[in-house]
Amino acid sequence: MNELSSLGLILLLALLSGHLVRVLRIPEVTGYILAGMALGPSVLGWLSHDNIHALEALSEVALGLILFSIGSVFEISLMRRIGRKIVRLTMVESALAAAMVLCGMLILGLDWQVCLLLAAVSIATAPASTLMVIRECNARGPLSDALLGIIAVNNIVCLIVYLIGAAIVNLFARWGTQGVAETAFEAGFPLVWQLAGSISLGFLTGLMLAGWARQVSETGEMLILLSGSILLCVGLARLFDLSPLIASLAVGATMVNLSRRSRRLFRTLEGTDPPFYAIFFVLAGAELDVARVASMGVIGIAYVFARGAGKFAGAWLGSRRVGLESQVQHFLGFGLLTQAGLAVGLVMTISRQFPEYYPLISTVVLSAVVVYEMIGPIATRFAIVQSGEARLSREAAQSIWA
Repeated sequence: MNELSSLGLILLLALLSGHLVRVLRIPEVTGYILAGMALGPSVLGWLSHDNIHALEALSEVALGLILFSIGSVFEISLMRRIGRKIVRLTMVESALAAAMVLCGMLILGLDWQVCLLLAAVSIATAPASTLMVIRECNARGPLSDALLGIIAVNNIVCLIVYLIGAAIVNLFARWGTQGVAETAFEAGFPLVWQLAGSISLGFLTGLMLAGWARQVSETGEMLILLSGSILLCVGLARLFDLSPLIASLAVGATMVNLSRRSRRLFRTLEGTDPPFYAIFFVLAGAELDVARVASMGVIGIAYVFARGAGKFAGAWLGSRRVGLESQVQHFLGFGLLTQAGLAVGLVMTISRQFPEYYPLISTVVLSAVVVYEMIGPIATRFAIVQSGEARLSREAAQSIWA
């Protein structure tokens, strides 16, 4: 099947699956992912690996737009009010998730290097599906605000922890074979480059976007400007081995703080981006290998349960410590289970940096991603509905960025 027919099939089946899952009161995101799994190489095979690779650029655009939207959480006035609480809460839930996975893997007798890398990857919470469930439910309130803040900060924390963990593994692997200063530089430079470079790229792109937005008034032109800026940012991040995720977040954060037109741009984006998001989630589902679930074994099951327990315990303890509302304490953990993009990206990074650990880590993480992508959006919707923040009436719908 060629790429154009694949694209048409993706959009039409995404629409159909979205309608079907509503009957079951399941998030549309889950329907898109399930449709992708059915179409993908591991089930029907209507979408081949070549098709998925050819459409990867559209998926990159969609993820960039999603992270751009989440970047607006870093508005200075909002951060002054809740920023410190969100950071503390994210640190607690991330630390407990990593600690539970680390302890669980060590108990099972794995090498400490594998345990450390798995613990770092376990921190990641998928921002895309969480944001889409919040939008679908038209959710507003303390729980939704906490989720948005955490998914914005969580992936930055995950990347930092992974880079530190990878630096430690590299440091011990090279200890004694070269000078201490050289070893420390080679281990620590990627951390500084990834963070400082990604934020700088996003800031410069956001600066360009904010300046140009003052000269643009038509909706179509604004969308062209935004799409071009995100494409440029993601492409340059890939070129210079930076993080497209952090760079896209930085674009949104810069835009929301420098341009008065940013709110209008975010509202306009909400009305035009659904096709990109549908393509993104269907392709994400198509890339999932269902057969991995059967081969995950005791280690994979332990990883799934340890990470889930850490997320729940960290969310409850962290929200309690910072004094958030009771509904946030009870339901926040349900919204932090999803795991996809960054986790998969880190696994691919491990394949290049630590090929000796890649087979085991990829089996564990990628099989867990299949499980979490199926149950995560459902759990997020459950939390939002049970907390009373879902406004499912379309007449009452408003932008979550309002």
